Amino acid sequence: MLFRADNAVETLAYGAIIGGALGNVIDRVRYRAVTDFLDFYIGTTHWPAFNMADVFVVSGVGLLLAAPWISARRPIKS
Repeated sequence: MLFRADNAVETLAYGAIIGGALGNVIDRVRYRAVTDFLDFYIGTTHWPAFNMADVFVVSGVGLLLAAPWISARRPIKS
């Protein structure tokens, strides 16, 4: 094992990052491209297209960055 998550928040974050990355790798190997199927416009401005794997990677990184504050709010068990 390379590392061990300290709590459930970090476990969820690492799972989202690894799952999203694997999803993109599988697409890249299988189809030789990653299909971005979520495409939004804000008014007349086009937001870059993305897929659910990208959402999981970005959400996992955000959760990992927020983990110290989320974990600090919980009481420490003795």
